[in-house]
Amino acid sequence: MGRFDSIWLAFEKFAIFFSFVVTFVLVLMLLLLGLGVWQIAPSLPGLRDGTLCPLIARIDGLVNDFDSAVINKTIYISQTIPVKFTLPLNQNTQVELTQAVPLNRPASYTFPGGGGRINGTVSLTLPDGQVLPVHLDLTVPVSQSLPIAMEVPVSIPLKETDLGSVTGELKDILTPYTKLLSDLLRCPKPSP
Repeated sequence: MGRFDSIWLAFEKFAIFFSFVVTFVLVLMLLLLGLGVWQIAPSLPGLRDGTLCPLIARIDGLVNDFDSAVINKTIYISQTIPVKFTLPLNQNTQVELTQAVPLNRPASYTFPGGGGRINGTVSLTLPDGQVLPVHLDLTVPVSQSLPIAMEVPVSIPLKETDLGSVTGELKDILTPYTKLLSDLLRCPKPSP
């Protein structure tokens, strides 16, 4: 498991725990709010219009916002990747001499018309800068470790993760309660 995977796994665990805590707190708040509203709301109309109805509308809005929430994070990757392969080379090319190259080769000369034969040595020097045609037919082994360092921006819609189903269930659980409280308090309907 690479460093990116372990970072992502830790982030997922944190996100699931955070979602559970938010869900638990919201459900507990709604239950306590509902109990309190049931007991005191009829006697305090200012509390209803100034605090309770806006709070219910805000909780309902937050639950609905879970559907469009997006996790934005930049993942930093820094690791070394081993690269190992063989590179076949089979091509014609030209090379340029970087220094003079002396050549000494045995040679045999035959004279025309039956004049005989002479054995000897030919000496010559190829000059610096001389261009020679060369045919390459070889396999080059490559074994290298490449350092990789990059930033990867990640943008994940919450509803496309495992938390999408959790937030959907949270919405399904809380919506009837917020509607019930809103109806009990006779809160004005939010404008579309």
